[in-house]
Amino acid sequence: MSAATYSGSNKSKASESRLSRMLATFGRRYLALLEAIAEARMHRVMLEAELYLKRYKHSSKNDDDLPVLR
Repeated sequence: MSAATYSGSNKSKASESRLSRMLATFGRRYLALLEAIAEARMHRVMLEAELYLKRYKHSSKNDDDLPVLR
């Protein structure tokens, strides 16, 4: 086997390794983001249940700025 063939295959393995590490890192960060969103939703549901005893659903919309109909 010539040196040129050996070095060329070594480069492709290095780039594949780099690509696989990059994809693994993105996958871990994506899963961490999904877990953070799920945890935030879980905390919101727990707070609503504690505050309103599951009778009401909290909404951040402010109705004070709506026009009054007469």
